[in-house]
Amino acid sequence: MTWWMDILILELIREKKAELLNIVEHHGLNHPITIQCSQELDYLLNLHEKIYSSM
Repeated sequence: MTWWMDILILELIREKKAELLNIVEHHGLNHPITIQCSQELDYLLNLHEKIYSSM
């Protein structure tokens, strides 16, 4: 993986975390959109972990 790919995925994770916090603030923890966003963040975090564990 190149350094710019690392920066890209970390930026996507940062943006998704900010989005999730905003959604939680407006809709609460149990709203379907909150759960969906949380699952999207989980996917990005798992992808990042998978990439680093294979290096």
